[in-house]
Amino acid sequence: MKISLLKYIVIFTFIFTLPDLFAQKDSVIVNDSLVFKGTIGKFKNAVSISTTREEFIFVSDLEDNKIYKLSTMGVELASFGGSGLGQNELNQPYSIDASNGLDVLVADYQNNRIKRLDINLNYILSFDFNSYNLTAESSNKIYNPNGVMTLSTGEVYVLCDATNYKAARINDYNEIGIFFGSNSIGAERLDEPVKLVKGNQLDMWILDKKTGELLNFNNFGVFVKKISKRGKNPIKSIAYFNDNLFILHPNELIIYDLKKGQYSKYYSFPEINGLTDIAVLDKNTVLFLTKDSVHKYSIQ
Repeated sequence: MKISLLKYIVIFTFIFTLPDLFAQKDSVIVNDSLVFKGTIGKFKNAVSISTTREEFIFVSDLEDNKIYKLSTMGVELASFGGSGLGQNELNQPYSIDASNGLDVLVADYQNNRIKRLDINLNYILSFDFNSYNLTAESSNKIYNPNGVMTLSTGEVYVLCDATNYKAARINDYNEIGIFFGSNSIGAERLDEPVKLVKGNQLDMWILDKKTGELLNFNNFGVFVKKISKRGKNPIKSIAYFNDNLFILHPNELIIYDLKKGQYSKYYSFPEINGLTDIAVLDKNTVLFLTKDSVHKYSIQ
């Protein structure tokens, strides 16, 4: 029995599009309502941004070795740091986290320590991972922290460059509780972790720059799952707000709904030179950090 050319086309089209039919639950909702609202701040080499209480913005600058506290209008309210090894000095503050609304954590990369500041950027304490303790076991040392984050429980987590394990939990700012994120073969492998943020439960998400994957770990450092990036554009950074991951690409912002386990919104914008990090100020405002300023956008 002969089959007409039209039937061949219909059958072929159905088979070809079948995978897309099953992938609809992971579809992205296109939304072009990202509206530019101006820039604030003036920096030299800004690399990390964090917000708190929907009213304060914190930025770390590698060239100045300083942390700046800004109002939502860009007024400088306080600063901390300056180049050096001292209590009130920094040496490449690669990452900050002010998300708990009480204090500001700083990953002081070259000084091999985490600094804890209050919300007004006054020094509270620091933890140096035993890197300068000659009697401490090598298993209790980590070097070059390049990421920091705290959960609502008060537990502090760090990313690090120069050890077999790429992540660790600090207990009460006086000891390393657990290591995780081995660079050996396995689903939990971390090759080049560059950003970690809290999730919608007692967990965290880590961006691996080398693989472009987002890895999920619980508060005990146990690997849970991972999300592969969409498209070919590299992920610049991630942020968390209201049960959503905000995933920043060079010219697009994609939102992943953690409760539904799927991508939910997509925003495109003109490519921005020197894009380094992202933070969410409130439900209507997202902040893109470049080396020299903060770009404010309104989202719907």
